[in-house]
Amino acid sequence: MESEERALPEQETPAAEAESPLPAAAAPAESGEGQAPAEGWEEQAPAQELPGTPLAQFALEQQLARGRRLLDEQLRIIESVDPAVKSLADLRTQPEFGHFDKLVKSGMTISDAYKLACFDRLGRQQAAAARQAAINDVRAKEHLAPVGGGQAAEDGLTDEIIRNYRQYNPRWTRAQIAAFHRSYKQGV
Repeated sequence: MESEERALPEQETPAAEAESPLPAAAAPAESGEGQAPAEGWEEQAPAQELPGTPLAQFALEQQLARGRRLLDEQLRIIESVDPAVKSLADLRTQPEFGHFDKLVKSGMTISDAYKLACFDRLGRQQAAAARQAAINDVRAKEHLAPVGGGQAAEDGLTDEIIRNYRQYNPRWTRAQIAAFHRSYKQGV
């Protein structure tokens, strides 16, 4: 008789119970609520954690809240890498979603899978951003060029200054223009 009681928890479960999201230990006894649980049952699931009880609902809510926090954290990491992605819907619109989905299903974290799936595109975007930043940096310093624009030579003459002098004296050489310009600047 004792061996039959010990075998009860190990019996095969029906298909409906096997597909249940709750572990088999949390399933209620089929014998009814009024009867005492079989030997070994109390080790598997305490009575206060049965589904439908307030404690079980609280535990489920806690798990869901933890899952949401983890998902939000992963999305923040992805957003730091790719600012265009702010939600799961944005992830689905990415061209690499199929590869990303396979990586997530294989067990990778969402952020690592996104970085791996989108590595090429993100690398190209970062290179283009760095190139544009360098161009912007050079353009930001153009206001420091000498008056008249363009690059000044060692003698301080720009193309525009030479053009102005040659407008009145077309036969002057650069050396003559430089000498006159120096004397003009000293007198002013």
